[in-house]
Amino acid sequence: MLIVKYFNSRGFRASYFTAAEQQLLMEFYEEVKDTIRKKVNTNAIIKEREKAWQTIADRLNATNLTGHKRTWQQVKIKYKNILQAAHRTGTGGGPPSQDMTPAEELALHLNKGRPVIEGIQGGPVTDSGECTYAAAECTSADEETVSLDSRRLEDPDAAQSPKQPGNITSQTVRTLYAKHLERQIELADVKITLKKRKLQEMELDLEIKRRTLRKLDLEIQKLQREDPSNPDK
Repeated sequence: MLIVKYFNSRGFRASYFTAAEQQLLMEFYEEVKDTIRKKVNTNAIIKEREKAWQTIADRLNATNLTGHKRTWQQVKIKYKNILQAAHRTGTGGGPPSQDMTPAEELALHLNKGRPVIEGIQGGPVTDSGECTYAAAECTSADEETVSLDSRRLEDPDAAQSPKQPGNITSQTVRTLYAKHLERQIELADVKITLKKRKLQEMELDLEIKRRTLRKLDLEIQKLQREDPSNPDK
C-alpha cells in the first residue's frame, strides 16, 4: 500500500475544484481516455498514462478559471472522486432526489458498462487542492480499476453542495470554456499571421537572390563576349 501526500508549492492545500473545473476535467478526460484505459502496464504505457493526465492538467490550468494550478495527480484523484460520486448517486447509493452534477453525468456516460471503482470504503479520497493523504493500490490489469482506502479521509469538495450560491452553473462552464477556445483561436491567428510574414520575408529574400543570380549571369555573358580568346565572339 502506497501512501501519497501532495501539497502545493507553498506547502498548503490548494483550493477546491469548482463545478466548472470538474466538468472541463471530464470533457478533457474524454479526449485521452483510450490512453488512460490501456490494459498493459509496461513502463512505456505508465508514462503515456501520466502524460495523458498531465495533458488534462495543462489544459485545465490553461483555462485559468480559479487561478490555481492543478497537478496531474490532483486531476487523477479528482476524476476518481467524481466517478465514485456519480456511481453512488446514479446507481442507488445516494438519496433518490439527489441530482447529479454535469461532471458526474459525463463520468457515468464515459464509464457506461465499465466496472465500478473497487474497494472504496468510507467516502471519497481527499482531493481538495493538492490533497492530504490518499492510499492507492492499483491492479496490474487496469489503470482505472483502483482500490482507494479512504476510511480516515473526507472530501472537502463534498461539503460544498452544487446548489449553493456562488457555484458555477453548467451554462457558465460552457461560456468560460467558449472564451478559452476563443483565446486559443486568437493565439492561433497570431501564429498564422507571424508565419505568413515569415513566409513573405523568405519569398522576398528568394527574389533578391534570383535577381542577384540573373545579374551575375548577365555579367558572365558580358565578360565572355569581351574576351578576345572566346571562339564564339
